[in-house]
Amino acid sequence: MTSFSDRVRLCITRIRVSRAAVAGLSALLLAFTAHAQSTANGKTLYNTVLVAGEKSCSNGACHGPDPSMNQNKIKNGTSAAHIASTINTNLDMLFLQGVLTTSQLNDLAAYITNPNSTNTAPIATLSSTIMGFGQVTVGTTSAAQTVTLKNTGASALQVSALTMSSSEFALATAGGTCTATTTLAVAASCTIAITFSPTAASVRSGTLSIAHNAVGSPSTVSLAGTGVASTSSTTTVMVEYYYAALDYYFITSRAGDITALDAASGWARTGKSFNVYTTQQIGTVGLNRYYFDQIAVHNTRGSHFYTVVQAEKDALASLNVANAQTPRLPYNEGVDSYAFAPVVEGVGGACAAGQVPVFRIFRGQARFPDNPNHRFTTDTAVYNSFVALGWDGEGVKFCTPS
Repeated sequence: MTSFSDRVRLCITRIRVSRAAVAGLSALLLAFTAHAQSTANGKTLYNTVLVAGEKSCSNGACHGPDPSMNQNKIKNGTSAAHIASTINTNLDMLFLQGVLTTSQLNDLAAYITNPNSTNTAPIATLSSTIMGFGQVTVGTTSAAQTVTLKNTGASALQVSALTMSSSEFALATAGGTCTATTTLAVAASCTIAITFSPTAASVRSGTLSIAHNAVGSPSTVSLAGTGVASTSSTTTVMVEYYYAALDYYFITSRAGDITALDAASGWARTGKSFNVYTTQQIGTVGLNRYYFDQIAVHNTRGSHFYTVVQAEKDALASLNVANAQTPRLPYNEGVDSYAFAPVVEGVGGACAAGQVPVFRIFRGQARFPDNPNHRFTTDTAVYNSFVALGWDGEGVKFCTPS
């Protein structure tokens, strides 16, 4: 007669069960009497890494890629109760304690019972549901890491969106083959490449969401990394340019921009500039750069905007949650450089001792329809003269090294 331990185990490891454990498992058997719900979802669970650092059932030592092979008595897992009791008694499966819901256990049992059942739905399976980037210097971008999305179902899997919950994580421009319009045939796969660009020296996190037409959409990948401050105190110059034909001011610290604008017809330096940090220093925050496409002159001109103020960053993010490059919406181009937040922000604001205040003035729609422009200056005479011309004086918005 088959012993109780033989009936509850899925692996070949023998576990001695105490009388107290048997009593607990007997109660557990009564808790999982519901019938299986979804063979398709059970197949996904069987093939997915459910706990980071562990194996999936399909490539684990205890089971195998096909439950019908009955490797190591896998058929003992044809009920949710058997699976649940084995998770709680088998050393090789203890990592699954508390991971699966009752419905998921029923789904998994349904698949093990009949792995060859007819299923016409697509199934989205990820190679991993967590991605760690380790330590990355603030102001730099990590090497890309990839996760694979595979269609383990029986019909085409249609991807409809790839989104990040944090702008510090981004889809890499190279290395990934999945897009928001990818269609995966049965057994086909694609990769998603992600980079990490921390804006602060601390633990950072985010989520990749993959929307698709399979059960369980969206599939998600947890993203994590740690920003570390650079030991360098390198500074660079934020240079101001003016385009007379459009009456438009623009500043940048990016070497590529400066080289291009110095060579471009129509653009000229104003002679105004100030220093910013190229890497994060103690007490500094990221000076984010945003671009509004087609925002002026009958939708023919864009405009850039800079800020270190978190409330402004949050407000801009709420206007474009997906951070898509959409006309007239703020597109976050990332951290341009680093500066200090003011001790007091806005009109009448001030910086800490030894820091240089940067004033922001705005040519707004009310007085200048269809021609918005922000200007950033450390020169109070420039600030006051433009306020006199009708520009909005927004006061001190960030502080820079002298």
